[in-house]
Amino acid sequence: MELDHVVILVDDLDVAQQRWRDDGFTVTPGGVHADGLTHNALICFADGIYIELLAFRTPAATTHRWDRFRAFPGLIDYAVLVNDLPMLVQQVSARGLNYTKAVEGGRQRPDGVMIRWRTSWPPQDAEGLPFLIEDLTPRELRVPAGDHRRHPNGARGIAELAVAVNDLDRAAHNLAVLFGNAGVNADESRTLIIGGSVLCVQRMPEDTALARRGPGPAFLTVALKDDNVWRYT
Repeated sequence: MELDHVVILVDDLDVAQQRWRDDGFTVTPGGVHADGLTHNALICFADGIYIELLAFRTPAATTHRWDRFRAFPGLIDYAVLVNDLPMLVQQVSARGLNYTKAVEGGRQRPDGVMIRWRTSWPPQDAEGLPFLIEDLTPRELRVPAGDHRRHPNGARGIAELAVAVNDLDRAAHNLAVLFGNAGVNADESRTLIIGGSVLCVQRMPEDTALARRGPGPAFLTVALKDDNVWRYT
């Protein structure tokens, strides 16, 4: 398993794309999701991991699982790539971590190409866990390569993703069940290596916008050329 992408909810997709381009990133339009409720754009990196800029296509409330984050745009979720999703769900369920049954989803790219995948979601009360994704169509259709992964600012990939939780010990246990890796413990955080990225799970800061939003991604760090970094919170 490895980090697949992180999700950033934005109010206006066109505005968000321009802001990221102004910061030196190459932004690729993604298309409209199969449910018609959201559309996206991608910032893809050399290692295949990407940032997803996602926006709702209507101001009206929907039944979408991320609708509750409308008041808290920014980092909202992250996904881990797996090769055999039904088997993994069965395995972690046997270890007491009840991910949902895999369901199919998709997106139509601006060029008309249809992309399909399937996902599984963690228990609602399990803080800090990613959702899981497996491609049903070739991954390069979902995550374009070549010039799409080259950035004027020299961005190379996501070096670190921090996730804030209320119950650090429980979150660390659940992540160990999922990844089979207990990570490195510190007083206020747990650190795991997922592929080429660092996942840092930390205690939720009190009385902040992040605390009001609830458990989930807190910030990410993008590695740039010459050992520089760019941070998004």
